[in-house]
Amino acid sequence: MLGLLNSRLRSQRTTYEDSDGARKEEIAALGGGENVFRHAHGAVCPLSKCADAFLRSAFYERLKELRDAHRHFPNVLAPSREEGDSSLVAASPGVEWTGEEGGGRYLDLQEHHRAFVNAPFGAKTDYLSFLDCLPQLAQQVARPRKGSAAYAAFLSALCDALLHFHARAMPLAYIQPQLQQRDAAFEEAWAAGTLPGWEDRGLGLGSPPEGDSPDLDAFSSPEELLSLGGDAVKAALQRLGLKAGGTELQRAQRLFSTKGRRLQDLDRKFFLAGCAPPQDAQAAARATELFHRVARTECRLAALLDVLTDTLQATRGNVEKKTTLSFQELEAERMEEEEDAPEPGDQDQDGDVTYNPLKLPLGWDGKPIPYWLFKLHGLNQEFACEICGNFSYFGRRAYERHFREPRHQHGMRCLKVPNSKAFLEVTTIAEALALHKAITERGAGAFKTEADEEFEDAQGNVYNKKTYLDLQRQGLL
Repeated sequence: MLGLLNSRLRSQRTTYEDSDGARKEEIAALGGGENVFRHAHGAVCPLSKCADAFLRSAFYERLKELRDAHRHFPNVLAPSREEGDSSLVAASPGVEWTGEEGGGRYLDLQEHHRAFVNAPFGAKTDYLSFLDCLPQLAQQVARPRKGSAAYAAFLSALCDALLHFHARAMPLAYIQPQLQQRDAAFEEAWAAGTLPGWEDRGLGLGSPPEGDSPDLDAFSSPEELLSLGGDAVKAALQRLGLKAGGTELQRAQRLFSTKGRRLQDLDRKFFLAGCAPPQDAQAAARATELFHRVARTECRLAALLDVLTDTLQATRGNVEKKTTLSFQELEAERMEEEEDAPEPGDQDQDGDVTYNPLKLPLGWDGKPIPYWLFKLHGLNQEFACEICGNFSYFGRRAYERHFREPRHQHGMRCLKVPNSKAFLEVTTIAEALALHKAITERGAGAFKTEADEEFEDAQGNVYNKKTYLDLQRQGLL
């Protein structure tokens, strides 16, 4: 609807500016011209007989034009004022969401994940791991691989997607001032050489990078490099931007050929596409300009991810939930969300927003529930769980239910602690680790296959292994 209003405002502004003079001519024709009401000596006489005659002739000329137009186009009807206003009110904003975005609650980065997996600078990872490594994407990609045009295009497309999502999900939040401040800070850090990871301003590709690369001075032949293992040699070649194909001996020979030499002195056929260092001053200038653009896009991506941190975490939780729930459970949850969604006419008749200073939950009528009912269900009690990332749960029922939810289960897996009944009501990391250590040392409460392994039937009922096998043998499942 905003786009329709803006287009109408632009058309009205163009009409009143009257750049072609058509409006002025039409007004002059309706009024009979400037010289109609003046006598020979210049006196104005708007009620003169000549002016009256001219106005009548102008009126009948316009009437004749209108009748001719309707005779040629008899079926064209102009909309009434009421119809025009109703069409303007009924116009929708036209914001479109994909199924993964959930109406603006989650991000849809599936396409970018596929591009990252298939790119030479990417890695074979699942969608959930891609969301986890997205804030540290710039640190995980090796420097030689950042010189490719594919990496620059990937970063640009990812930033455009996040900007487009922010404009649709939060249209009243202005993010451009924040991005301009980040760009100004980036230019200062780039000029001073203090930008993390870009202290050399993209000019350090002439020598092999230091750090995790093996010390080639300690080896005298490619055969000795094989003692490091094939995976270590392959990883070292990938960090240098060299091809990692062939046998283990060929990879070791290729890596050994860089001993005591700069990367720009090597044959360009040894490098991957887009990873070869520049050979002359012009190529170095182009590479520096490309690295400047890539580093700026990386800083802009970090700024966008800082703004959309909550949305990214919600996306990660939604993806993890989809991997743990069945299709029937997902459909049931979707139906519940559609039923709980407020209708367009749920507001008060006078159009005012419901007054809810205590932020009480809404009831079936769309209004806050009474405060006594709020306290009766214990929703005024807050329970924080450190294992869930200090997430707060309001009410005893929600607190007890969260021990079986994906958020708490993921936190227990990160601690490498089984989420068994012994760890109910344990919400701190120190208590969970201490209890797990005590149970392990005591040997009590260890996982037993017959008693602790759970099976689920088609109706969602959960049994232990022994009961499930007994019912299955009897044909009751």
